[in-house]
Amino acid sequence: MKTIETVYNKLNNAKTELATHKVELALIDDLVKKYDSIKSDADSQTLKARSAAQDLDEVSNKSKSILKEIQEAQKVAEQIVKSAEDLGISLPNEAKVAVNQLDAYRSDVSELASRAEKSGDAIFSIL
Repeated sequence: MKTIETVYNKLNNAKTELATHKVELALIDDLVKKYDSIKSDADSQTLKARSAAQDLDEVSNKSKSILKEIQEAQKVAEQIVKSAEDLGISLPNEAKVAVNQLDAYRSDVSELASRAEKSGDAIFSIL
């Protein structure tokens, strides 16, 4: 009878140890699942940031291209204004508006190109 009690005591101790290991394994599984979720979310945000930086780079490049077009248009506008002055006639209102708006666009697009480039560079530097 004493042998049976000894066996039961050892089984209870073994059962307690197994339960403890089971809890530890469950905690490890929870940690791994949490890590996988965090990694997935972080990777997704990194991809979004990289895409945003690439979009900003495209905005900067396109803005620089537009600035070149504005410079060309302003050269034409200067020739037109000079020709009108030489002929002693005034420019039509549409032409005056276009000349004034070219200056405004040049300023705005120049600022846009600069800020887009700086922002894109800042995002790329953290990736």
